[in-house]
Amino acid sequence: MIRLEMLSENGEVVPLFYDQHTSRLLDKDGFKAVDYTNNPMYDPEPSQRRPFIAVDYDQPGRKVREVRKLKIQLGLGCNKSCSYCLQAIQVQKAAATSTRDASEFLANIDGWIVNPEGMEKVELWGGEPLLYWKKIEILAPALITKFPNAQFSIITNGELLTREIVDQLKAWNFSLTISHDGPGQAVRGDDPFEDPHKFAMIQYAQKTFHPRFSFNAVLTPKSHDVNAIIDWFHDYFPGCNVGFEGVVHSYASDPASIFSIEQLAQFSDTLSRQLADGSALRSPAIMDKLRRSVNSFVNEQSSKTLFQKCGMDMPEYLAVDLKGNVMTCQNVGANGNHKIGHVSDFENIALNTSKHWSKRPECQSCPVLQLCQGACMYQGGDNWTHSCNAEFFYNLAFFRAALFILTGRWLVGFSGDIVRPKLKKDRDVEVR
Repeated sequence: MIRLEMLSENGEVVPLFYDQHTSRLLDKDGFKAVDYTNNPMYDPEPSQRRPFIAVDYDQPGRKVREVRKLKIQLGLGCNKSCSYCLQAIQVQKAAATSTRDASEFLANIDGWIVNPEGMEKVELWGGEPLLYWKKIEILAPALITKFPNAQFSIITNGELLTREIVDQLKAWNFSLTISHDGPGQAVRGDDPFEDPHKFAMIQYAQKTFHPRFSFNAVLTPKSHDVNAIIDWFHDYFPGCNVGFEGVVHSYASDPASIFSIEQLAQFSDTLSRQLADGSALRSPAIMDKLRRSVNSFVNEQSSKTLFQKCGMDMPEYLAVDLKGNVMTCQNVGANGNHKIGHVSDFENIALNTSKHWSKRPECQSCPVLQLCQGACMYQGGDNWTHSCNAEFFYNLAFFRAALFILTGRWLVGFSGDIVRPKLKKDRDVEVR
């Protein structure tokens, strides 16, 4: 159990006790600290959720042909060079593919996917996916016919948008996201908002796709004030949907991706207050994450059902390139350690590149386990430590705000048998 020190408006500090594996919040006498039965989120008969699969390097996860989410990697090439890009160290490991590969991919897909009506989402990924527009023109119409119930989406940096591309994606009923860091865009390079032609195309896309359009920002050491980011976008597009890809992870120990602990503590405190006063809830993505944070308490979510945050340890989530190579996720290349199989030999696909949170003592003892869900499943060494620290403080803000909503008290401290990761002097276990 984790002891929480909770401060009331009159200055009284009382302890509550929290079990991160059952999401139970108890008072000092062992009784429920809050009666949730009148909470609109309370479900007296919660649906049964299946238990996680504890994948590890020596306990590989498997994939099933009843794919529900398909992530198609078109290639890792990009027209930008964002300093913190997680794909940058993988670019040379991506398989080179052509439009012929796209046609063959479609010709073979019936051989490895069953129940196409059960497909829920298809995502087209780069690199920068619009660099591969000719492939998209081949893939999209056929996949839309093949998977009639699926949602289709694409994330782009917005630099290569044209009116014809926007109109075609809209005709295919895609959702469109532009990845842009707002006031922190400098760490990505040139800002398309400062180019009149590119900005005009972004304006056209936002108007055309609304409401299935959003800007997604990454929270970095240079730019992590959620309200400042929302305000920046709203100055250009009043009331637009501002999403967040979360807090930046460290994949190559780049300074642009590494917060100091002092920065993280201040960031967490600021964000928790923006959540509590409601100002950050102008972002639907932030509001949804806070709702899920509250829900984990109200319905006492069990950690036994927690897959990784990205979901790529789930058997029915698949990342594949146009040659049929199956990878850990869409952000890695198949010509390296992250190739976990091929669709032509589906039964032997083995997710042996990753470690589930239940295999990490830091995660098992963490107060924000229910919200973080283990950060990146394939990271190791100092990169994972930096990413874990960032996720911990980011999710602590939502944890604190959820507690305030439910109890009216403010979390001012916590203690218990909590293991935090430490940096290694010898980086003997790096990203695989």
